[in-house]
Amino acid sequence: MLKRTTHYQFQPYGSILYDLTEARSQHPDYQQNRISLRNKTFNHVYTSSEPCYIECKSGIVLMAVSKDGETFENFVIHRIIRTAPDTLFNFISISDEAEIEIYYKKSDLEIRPVGQEIVFNPMVTNLHIHEILTTYYQVRKENYVFPGEKHPYYEMVYIDHGSMEMNVDGQNYSLSKYDLILYYPGQFHSHYTRNDQTCSYLTVIFKMDDNLADSLCNRVFHTRKDIYQVLCSFMKAVQTDDYLNQELAILYLKEVIILLHQFDHKEEADASINPMQQHYEHTLLNEILVYINNNICSSFTVEDLCTKFSVSRSSLQNLFRTNLHISPKQYISNLKLNHAKLLIQEHNRTISEISDMLGFTSIHYFSRKFKKQYGLSPTDYSKSIHP
Repeated sequence: MLKRTTHYQFQPYGSILYDLTEARSQHPDYQQNRISLRNKTFNHVYTSSEPCYIECKSGIVLMAVSKDGETFENFVIHRIIRTAPDTLFNFISISDEAEIEIYYKKSDLEIRPVGQEIVFNPMVTNLHIHEILTTYYQVRKENYVFPGEKHPYYEMVYIDHGSMEMNVDGQNYSLSKYDLILYYPGQFHSHYTRNDQTCSYLTVIFKMDDNLADSLCNRVFHTRKDIYQVLCSFMKAVQTDDYLNQELAILYLKEVIILLHQFDHKEEADASINPMQQHYEHTLLNEILVYINNNICSSFTVEDLCTKFSVSRSSLQNLFRTNLHISPKQYISNLKLNHAKLLIQEHNRTISEISDMLGFTSIHYFSRKFKKQYGLSPTDYSKSIHP
């Protein structure tokens, strides 16, 4: 799942604004350009020691960002972005075409090549199951023999109960309960039960427009709970005639094949992890962070955040500590102090004005917090950058 620029993981690369009013007043020498995008790749990046302001005007735009030019993170542009100094970035149009508007200092913007072309891989299907030819569930007693056949289709056999002996292209396999095997097109396969065996199994024969990887061929999979649950859903779908249930059955079959592809790299899912809950928490955190960033010059408390976003103080504390490893109060303080540092660098306001602007209770409290954070008082810091 692609993250948006409002996601908290975008913070090292920039911040989010609702409009450009303040930016235009702060940077009257900036230039504004509108850029049309169709590209799905890029081999260069932009960077600036001054903040750049970027807004998506139409379409869906992916912003690739990096600090070292080697490792890139991708975010879908949402709201207006203010890039952090020296961030490397470029854009890819996820939609067929898109437009962005960029507000920047022309003399400071650089273009640099990247070592390897960055390519966007769209979310498209790589498994095209054309047709499920047949599916059936069978129960076999002792000493059953199927002499064998081969055909130009894929075939999946899943052992639901008991066990069975199989031979595929001259290779013998023993399958027990919860085991699964795939026959590839053109493979001769036979199976039988011994005099001490019974077996119940599911067979699915299907036609694909693609070739499955060799890693799935001639292999017995002892299925996990996730595959078993999908197979149960598949059985339910093929046994009912409801609208589009055949489509649903094909989707479940595709899911089984995908899980087999991931079999060696995926452990049993942790039942305590709820992806929807995680998504809710991340979305809530993103909205809170955007609000804090856009109201950094306002006076508000942690309790005000709890009221605005309808969360308890303990829930808010857990949300910040789990994802950002910091308390909400410390996060707000750090952000205000960092903004104070930038305002001091501009040298347009007095220390007292900056303290009041950022909502500190007194200039003495502000100075004490600033010195603790940066090792210099605000006055000494101002002198160090403007001797």
